[in-house]
Amino acid sequence: MGLRTALMGGTALLLCLALPQAGFAQDKKPDAEKTEKKDDKSVELRPIDIEALRSITSYEATEGYVSYFSVAATKTDTPAIETPQSVSTIGRQEMEDRGVKTMAEAVRYMPGVTVDNYGVDPRGYDSITIRGFYSSTTGSFRDGLRMDGNAFAAYTTEPYAIERIDVMRGPSGALYGQAEAGGVVDRTTKRPNADMRQEIRVEAGSWDHFQGAFDLGGKANEDGSLLFRLTGLARESNTEFDYNDGTSQDNNRLFIAPSLTWKGDDTEITFLADYMKDSRSPLFNTFANETVGRTGVVAGEPGFDQFHQEQFSIGYALSHRFDETFTFRQNARYFEVKVDYQTVSPNGLSADNRTLNRYVWAAPDDLAQAAIDNQLEARFDLSGMRHTMLFGFDYSRSVDRFDYYSGAASSLDLLNPVYTGAALPDAPYLSNEQTLTQTGVYIQDQVKLDQWVLTLGGRYSWVDMDTDDLLTNTTQSFEDSAFTGRVGLTYLFENGLAPYASFIQGFTPRQGTDLYGQPFEPEDSTQYEIGVKYQPADYNALFTASVYHLTKTNVQTRDPADINNTLQTGEIEVRGLELEAKAGLFRGLDLTAAYAYTDAEVTESNDGNVGLSPVLIPEHTASLWAVYSLQQPELRGLRVGGGLRYVGSAYNDTLNNSKNPDYLLVDALVSYAFNENMTFDLKASNLLDEEYTTTCAFGACYYGPGRWVTAGMTYRW
Repeated sequence: MGLRTALMGGTALLLCLALPQAGFAQDKKPDAEKTEKKDDKSVELRPIDIEALRSITSYEATEGYVSYFSVAATKTDTPAIETPQSVSTIGRQEMEDRGVKTMAEAVRYMPGVTVDNYGVDPRGYDSITIRGFYSSTTGSFRDGLRMDGNAFAAYTTEPYAIERIDVMRGPSGALYGQAEAGGVVDRTTKRPNADMRQEIRVEAGSWDHFQGAFDLGGKANEDGSLLFRLTGLARESNTEFDYNDGTSQDNNRLFIAPSLTWKGDDTEITFLADYMKDSRSPLFNTFANETVGRTGVVAGEPGFDQFHQEQFSIGYALSHRFDETFTFRQNARYFEVKVDYQTVSPNGLSADNRTLNRYVWAAPDDLAQAAIDNQLEARFDLSGMRHTMLFGFDYSRSVDRFDYYSGAASSLDLLNPVYTGAALPDAPYLSNEQTLTQTGVYIQDQVKLDQWVLTLGGRYSWVDMDTDDLLTNTTQSFEDSAFTGRVGLTYLFENGLAPYASFIQGFTPRQGTDLYGQPFEPEDSTQYEIGVKYQPADYNALFTASVYHLTKTNVQTRDPADINNTLQTGEIEVRGLELEAKAGLFRGLDLTAAYAYTDAEVTESNDGNVGLSPVLIPEHTASLWAVYSLQQPELRGLRVGGGLRYVGSAYNDTLNNSKNPDYLLVDALVSYAFNENMTFDLKASNLLDEEYTTTCAFGACYYGPGRWVTAGMTYRW
């Protein structure tokens, strides 16, 4: 209860600080519209300085909802309108407005992105699907560096420590190597800033949620050559589900992230570190399936179920400018993740449709990874053409040590649940250590001639994996290599219109061998995309429309001659249309809107599903989020907003016999700035408390999160 008491005391202190200054509104951002009192009755509103907003690069904090630069898609600081690929960005303000607590919540308003495949998942995994392909483990990056996740040890992102998130849709093999076909997610960590405002925040909400956070930093010396930042968060919370004996499930977190920047005339280096400790519930949901519906019974065992995760990382970002032409950058990071995971899981219903069979499951897992990316950038003019060339070499190595336990557990009567306890088997049935090494060299040239921009890139990647079976003292080795390329062409009209076309390749190595010991080939992917981006001259806005044809080959499918064997003769094609708008179109209005049409089809398979849709891919998704800052003098400081999220129906099984229904969810925001320092907000996710399933695949139905409401107070100075 110590955290709750501290939070209550912090709230009282912040209110005391706010009251003497009540009545003065807070300006949203330095270059946003400002209100000046000419006298007691008149208010003058100055327009947004759009050119100032457009000068903010992706290495700086995004102002508002619109980001005009993206380093993630090209690894160079390139205007979004010149990037021949669909890229979505969410900045700090939008994350705060929506009150995101997970990565999935941060990206769920983006086109072509679906989340919560397994409904409520207190374990904290970033469950994200892009253009029909699951990208959470093979498409995860932070500060441009790969974040390996294997088995159950996956690095968990705390959104409060993130400045912006970029989602690149489609293969990204030309720069990043091994990555999922649908796209990758790159997070940018908060970094020291000389002019940053200090922040303390407290909040309380549904399911006994109490949280406190702080973000402090600025100049560490007089000339500003040394900067620091310290970000931290503590949470004490339950989940929306309790065991049927009244025992609650935890969702607790401690997080701290220090950083330090040194700036010279031509050299800059930032050291980044973070540590997080979680104590959470391992359970997906209360048990449900298509036969009995939602039972409201938690299938696990109180006192036995646990999901404890401890992680830390340390790294740096170095940049040195040699002259007007050449700049060298080096990003490096080492991280460790330790997971202690055990639970009692459902194992199907008996014929009476009330006796739930169960089994004990545990997966302790430790993962460590080191990654480094070296880049040499050259900007020069040649024969009337402006070149931005990039030469790179990256390397990562991860070691994952994991055990799997499985054993019998007592059954549970769904109509009269009585928990009887559980115990782990004495020994694991699997004990492995996997070492994954990935190396790549790449080159890219962005050539600008008049209004044409040509983007060319290619990469050669090497992947090596050794799996040591610690029970049998045997080792299985896997190695592969691949070339992946990209070509894109953009034309920049003077009115802000920029049509583009691109072709890009990707690959995803697959672990294991077939029945005859032959290692699996990587899953290859290719994508053709055409689109148009529009950046109006007189508005703070960026609009994107694209159509694409994405093909993934070497997909595993059944061997007709031997049901125990697997062949890589499968193929999946996805065709789609995506629309996105990010804007501050009118005085005081920020909005983001998205729509995606996704037509996914199995085009080659031995599983009897050719011509059918893969599971969990809705054909239509749409979203709209808008926040309005009231402009009337007497209502200055009041902001109201809300959002709609629509997810269409999707198939639950490979033969398309069962379909999950569509659903529409409502989110909301009300905030009030008492003065330039103090803001109060009330945020709601799934405001109408809609009951819905995200899927009924894999033998169970998974329900999405219910209504979540938080009230928070932020003090900045």
